[in-house]
Amino acid sequence: MKRLKQLKKRLRTPQLLGVGVMALLLGLVASPTAQAAPAAAAAAAECSGSWDGITYWAKNPARRNGGGYARTYWNNSTKKNCVKFWSSPYDGLASHISLAIFDEGGDYSVDPPKEHPANYHYFAGPLYTWFNSTGQCIRVSGSLVRGGVKYNLDTGPIRCG
Repeated sequence: MKRLKQLKKRLRTPQLLGVGVMALLLGLVASPTAQAAPAAAAAAAECSGSWDGITYWAKNPARRNGGGYARTYWNNSTKKNCVKFWSSPYDGLASHISLAIFDEGGDYSVDPPKEHPANYHYFAGPLYTWFNSTGQCIRVSGSLVRGGVKYNLDTGPIRCG
């Protein structure tokens, strides 16, 4: 990055555009719509709080579990639940990963948002409950497509209490 800054100082504006394009091609600058690799992305966007130790698998009636999995977290400081849904690491990338979290009050969050659809390949979330969800159940649902097969996630009421 230091070398790139030095080059920018010496180049004129039209040449800077070429340097920016070259940086994108070399992977030095991330596109705002691109999803990062799993390890880098996981470090950038994690749920805060404690994991309950349960993994919820996306399923397809004709196949075994393994399309992807979700984990939920409780943050005692904020009194909110959080969920994240990952593509299964065992057989490559999935596509069209979507996730929703619902609380008993009818509030919900979705990723990607309906007004900004995206084609996620690694994960969706983290999503948080909107308000204090102490003593409430949540429900998590989602889906993804792997190898042309759709896998669905629906936890039913969980993390009650």
